[in-house]
Amino acid sequence: MSSSPDSGTSHVTRWLGMLALPVVFLTWSVCVVAPVWLQAARHCFTHYDLGIYTQALARLSLREPNPWLSARQVFIFNDHFDPVLWLARPLGVFLSPLHAGLLAEALFVSLSVAPLVWMQARGLLDRVSTAFLCALLLLNTSIVEALVFPIHPTTWSVLPCVLLAVAYHLRKSGVMLLALVLLFACKEEFPLAGLMLALGLWWRGERRLALSVFALSAAWLLFVMVVRPWWWGPTVDYRGRLLPAPGQDWLAYLHSRFAPWHLRRMGTLLLLFVPLGVWAWREQWKPDVPWLLMLLPLVAIRVAAMAWREHYGAPVLALGVLALLPLVRTRRPPAWVLVSTAVLLITTNEVNFRDGLRTLTHPESFPRVCPADALRLASVRRGLDVLASRSEGRALLGGNLVADLVTRDEVYAVGGPQAEGSLVYDWVLVEKPPAGNILPVTPERMAALIALWRGEPGAEVLIDDAHVFLARGHFTVSH
Repeated sequence: MSSSPDSGTSHVTRWLGMLALPVVFLTWSVCVVAPVWLQAARHCFTHYDLGIYTQALARLSLREPNPWLSARQVFIFNDHFDPVLWLARPLGVFLSPLHAGLLAEALFVSLSVAPLVWMQARGLLDRVSTAFLCALLLLNTSIVEALVFPIHPTTWSVLPCVLLAVAYHLRKSGVMLLALVLLFACKEEFPLAGLMLALGLWWRGERRLALSVFALSAAWLLFVMVVRPWWWGPTVDYRGRLLPAPGQDWLAYLHSRFAPWHLRRMGTLLLLFVPLGVWAWREQWKPDVPWLLMLLPLVAIRVAAMAWREHYGAPVLALGVLALLPLVRTRRPPAWVLVSTAVLLITTNEVNFRDGLRTLTHPESFPRVCPADALRLASVRRGLDVLASRSEGRALLGGNLVADLVTRDEVYAVGGPQAEGSLVYDWVLVEKPPAGNILPVTPERMAALIALWRGEPGAEVLIDDAHVFLARGHFTVSH
């Protein structure tokens, strides 16, 4: 007895549904995570932000709960208040700070889909809708760009954002408060979203929960804004980025914030929601306004600070994607939405995916600043091994080498925040241009500094080959 065409179609659909989520994870792992880890092993990334947070993970302890970061010239929690780092710290028992940070970031992002998979297992989401939301979370342009600019707790906030969304829509108050604590621990801006959530919950009629969320958000803000500087000393004030520069009128301020480049960037992020918006309109679905209220302060901060690149957009896109959760719980996305959104995920990430694949297939030439040249890597390793075994004295490093030596007490980056001429360094280790991601230092400036250090009286040059300069002595950085 032959099967009907409909049964064959349903069989194919079932298999596609089963394969969708593994394909999403495979694409994310191969095109994003693996290239980043390989580039990190080849010293491809600048000191910001990889070096900052690897040094924080290296020095964070009960004896030093707010460690000094020599290369950043600040105590970690006087910069951003992101105690979520404590959750990643145990990985340092088994791994180097660099690998602990990279693994922590990958775990936070990959586990962000766990609440959705849990919903599928409980029959609250179908397989196709689950894979669809997971693809939007793992492969949207913001999260991909965040991952290829490692590492930062703002990227890690995607996990508590998803957990918060699931708890909010399923009305699980305890889980919601736990998710808020984890979210607030990622960066000091998130309690502002908590205040707006409290307003939304009050609007939804959950007055008691709204008061709890408000109290938690207000208390966290009070600690960050008042208690933290009183207890630990002056904090880095990022509010200056949100306001007009001295002497800048408001018209020029608004023009700079809505310049074509920024509008184009915002448009790229919103493009992903066009098929979804059309579908929602055709279904006469109305979004949950109380949930969307949380986006207001986060979007306002990013518009004012002109911050849409790298890790900045990740939580905004996550909260935006999860606004769709009530829709996909009741209606499976039609095929045209799935296909058009998949095309947009690929096209908006075309540069990122291409660069990731080039890292895998052409490591000897890409990226240009950190080729997998055996002689280069051997020379860099020799220099790192010398400084790892000689922990005394200040070490001035090319920014891309800071993350490999954060277990030293005093490491500094060329072009870092320390004032030029303010310190005398006992060691210098840099890559020679054109190799080495030495931003913000130019290749010409680095070449001039190497010539200066080479000629310093009493300098003991240990490596001076085609790739690396390593010397011991008394060195400064001056004009």
